[in-house]
Amino acid sequence: MIDWTKVITVEDKFAKAKEAKKAEIAQARYEAEISGVTINGVLIKTDRETQAVLTAACLQAYIDSGYSLNWKTGDGTFVSLLAEKIMAFGTAVRAHVQSCFDREAELLLLIEAATTHEEIDLIAW
Repeated sequence: MIDWTKVITVEDKFAKAKEAKKAEIAQARYEAEISGVTINGVLIKTDRETQAVLTAACLQAYIDSGYSLNWKTGDGTFVSLLAEKIMAFGTAVRAHVQSCFDREAELLLLIEAATTHEEIDLIAW
């Protein structure tokens, strides 16, 4: 006797393909997000921890326009930053991170709109 509840339909395979592509895109977004950015020749890490530390530095720079700090760059050197530059770095990092999420959102819409496996296969970061 056949257990029809265990049959995998074409629709099931297609739904799984979409889910796999969504996971692939999310991973690509995360890797792009944490890849770092170069701002005025200075490599700035964009991992989640650095984003949080830079956000705190931006808040302090906003509160105190005379604030300055020594920032360790992505290549391990230090640069001295005044409040205005701290906020510029924070803004640039935030723009980088947001652009990664915006791209992911665009690609997820394409995945949802796909009607064939070929269309899904063509979607790439």
